[in-house]
Amino acid sequence: MRWRHWGIHFGVHEVTALEKKADYERLIREFGAEPITDEILSYFKDPHILLRRRFFYAHRSLREYLDLHAKGHEVAIVSGRGPSNYMHLGHLMLFAFIFWLQKELKARVYIPLSDDEKYVFGKVKDLKEAYKYALDNALDILALGFQEGRTFLYISTHTQKIYEYATLLSRYLTYNTVKATFGLSDSANAGTIFYAAVQAAHILMPTLEMGYPVLVPIGADQDPYMRLTRDVAERVGLFKPAAIYSIYVRGLTGEPMSASRPETCIFTKDEPEVIRKKIWMALTGGRASVKEQRELGGEPEKCVVFEWLSTYVFQDEKKIEEHYRACRSGEILCGDCKRLLAASLIKRLEEHRRKRKSLIDKLERFFIHDIGDVNEVLFP
Repeated sequence: MRWRHWGIHFGVHEVTALEKKADYERLIREFGAEPITDEILSYFKDPHILLRRRFFYAHRSLREYLDLHAKGHEVAIVSGRGPSNYMHLGHLMLFAFIFWLQKELKARVYIPLSDDEKYVFGKVKDLKEAYKYALDNALDILALGFQEGRTFLYISTHTQKIYEYATLLSRYLTYNTVKATFGLSDSANAGTIFYAAVQAAHILMPTLEMGYPVLVPIGADQDPYMRLTRDVAERVGLFKPAAIYSIYVRGLTGEPMSASRPETCIFTKDEPEVIRKKIWMALTGGRASVKEQRELGGEPEKCVVFEWLSTYVFQDEKKIEEHYRACRSGEILCGDCKRLLAASLIKRLEEHRRKRKSLIDKLERFFIHDIGDVNEVLFP
């Protein structure tokens, strides 16, 4: 049995080449990515459930990357976050997968917080606002358990090396290439053009500095950045960064999950009553009446609540299958599923916030540059 998912966001500008509701097969059929196969999964002793269920469904150069790791080569993972709002569960799921990868591969993890990207694309009013969100987002990410000494965060405009590397790589990009890749118009501001070089610098920094092969877990709609960066790496004579692509989890309303539409997502800062209210209003696959659902059963294929349970709550396929059959048979009702989802997420986020709070005074240890007084920025 297969479940549909709509995915998560990498934290960079939403490009037009692949929209959030894209045909994911197009990435393989037209753009040359490869499907995740059982052979790829065989590299791992106990593949993550999101790999087993093909939530991460396609890749570029992942086999070569894993071969280098198997031969004892130190490897790195890069995955950024665009700090324009608080984080929600969709964002958190990507970084939870990256945390698992860090443990599996003993990898160094680099997490750029792209305040420049959010500013030049008009997602924040100024860099000061982006800086506050960057530190807040960093606490959410690190609360997942990332290893100190092997996890390196930085805010883009505060990192001199990024400007140096972006300048170096910019000679290997043309205006026409960037314009065509991202569908930019002639009226686009200069920052949006140059950001393509900045993004390449984020991805390639571990390779440029340390010679580490890089893997980028990314949403399918962000592939144009990867294709462009891989082309640049080849021209410079570097290992092409590998990529692994996810699909999207739908928002609670059935639309794409978006921080700009709070009703579609659960933020890490949402209080229990807010969580319950949002979930109670979620799109389901329920029938018109209890009587009808008992007789005909629910339709979990259409149900966002089932999708969220099978993504955020259940940790093995057997439990997902059992819940699917109970819904299909009418044994459980939509209210049962909503209460289960709300209770599970409330408990999870309470623990998450406790871990987050414990990291405030340790946050600077994970950054490669000075971040100032965290409390002053977050709690002025």
